[in-house]
Amino acid sequence: MEYGVADSAELTVLAKALNDYCARHRIKCEEERERIGRKLMCVFWRGVTDPDQLSAELERARPSKL
Repeated sequence: MEYGVADSAELTVLAKALNDYCARHRIKCEEERERIGRKLMCVFWRGVTDPDQLSAELERARPSKL
């Protein structure tokens, strides 16, 4: 990630991580998806770019903290 901007490959990874998490936890509410997306971006901005690590970070966070 350069200058805080994700490239198209990174966006694909992020979208898949978000969609997979929401599907796994049956999350359909747009507000909740956005909250999870913000958490995902925080993890990404810390330098986590591996799809498995992104998923693990989301799973580690309690739903009330997302």
